[in-house]
Amino acid sequence: MSTARTKDDYRKQVYDFLKDIYVVCPACGRQAIVLTPELSAGKKNEQEIKLICAKCGHNKRLDEKPDSVIHTTPYKTMTGKYTIIGGTIDPYFHLPLWFTAKCGDHILWAYNYEHLDFLYGHVEAKLRERNIQEMKNKSLGSRLPKWMTSAKNREMILKALTQLKNKK
Repeated sequence: MSTARTKDDYRKQVYDFLKDIYVVCPACGRQAIVLTPELSAGKKNEQEIKLICAKCGHNKRLDEKPDSVIHTTPYKTMTGKYTIIGGTIDPYFHLPLWFTAKCGDHILWAYNYEHLDFLYGHVEAKLRERNIQEMKNKSLGSRLPKWMTSAKNREMILKALTQLKNKK
C-alpha cells in the first residue's frame, strides 16, 4: 500500500545511516559489513571501525589500513586516512557498497537496510511535508537528487529498492 505522505524525511541526515555499512568483501566478493561506532564530532576511534566478512572470515580494523597521501607539496607530504561520505563506496575502507543498482542512467545506492527503508518511504510518498520552521538543507530528504524525487521515476526506483532489499 502506498504511503500518502511523509513528514519526518527532513530530520534524517546521511550520517544517521553510517552504522553497519554493507560492502562487497575484498577477499571473496560476497556481503561483508563495516561495523562502526556512533559518529561523533570528535576524532573517530580507528580501532573500533572494523570490516568483517561472515562468509570467508576476512576481517580488518581501520587502524590496520595503510595511510594514503592526502596532500603533497615540494616541501611536505601529508598522509593519513580520509573519510568519503556519499557515493558508491563505504566511507572508511573505500570498498564498493553491497546495495548498488543501475537505475536508468543513474546508480542507486544505500549503506544498509535502514537506509534502504528510508529511501523507499521517501520515494513512495506522494506528498512530502517539510516543517518550514526547521529549514535544514543538511537533511537527506532535501539532498536527494531530482531523478530520485521525480514522480515519473517512482515505480522504477521502488522496483530497484525492492530488488536491493532482497539481495543475498
